[in-house]
Amino acid sequence: MSAGAGRGGSFDTAFATSPKVGERANGDRAFVHSFPGGRTVLGVIDALGHGVEAEEVSVRALDVLARTAAEGSVERLMHLVHEGLRGMRGVAATFCVVVDGRLEACGVGNVELRCVETDIPFIVSPGILGVRVHRFRTCTAALVPGSRLVLFSDGVHRIGSLSTFRKLSPAEASQAILRLHRRNDDDATVLVADLG
Repeated sequence: MSAGAGRGGSFDTAFATSPKVGERANGDRAFVHSFPGGRTVLGVIDALGHGVEAEEVSVRALDVLARTAAEGSVERLMHLVHEGLRGMRGVAATFCVVVDGRLEACGVGNVELRCVETDIPFIVSPGILGVRVHRFRTCTAALVPGSRLVLFSDGVHRIGSLSTFRKLSPAEASQAILRLHRRNDDDATVLVADLG
């Protein structure tokens, strides 16, 4: 398992990620970056399959996101990653753009977004980034101060109430969720972000 943490903008963030049991390469990636002006972009990328080829695709998606995340809507970011992965096996992903406590989110495939304190009308778009997406469904929400966002790939399953982990720090929560709810037959990633 590997992990990362940081504080950017108004968020305290951490993630934990692990490849499929028996693999070294990991097709899952987490993205956290804060920009001047109070913009924060969060995301979890889950390449189809596992192993070295999946890792190559997720790294490409992360590179595209890193180059383009400084501006524009979440739908624009989805389009750019979609185009940047053409000809590859593709990824599922959920991205969030937060500016001044206002969340804009979009997901394609099976990367979930949950929040304990704020109701988010999140509905994933069917498809595969880089292969085919019929329509990007975006949602917006005004985040309540102290809200905790949790994004996780489908290598994590059967999470009931996130309130179980609410008293843990983002680093502790991401690691605990991964330890307790990961599937051994897939790569798995959990990203936790607390709005200060």
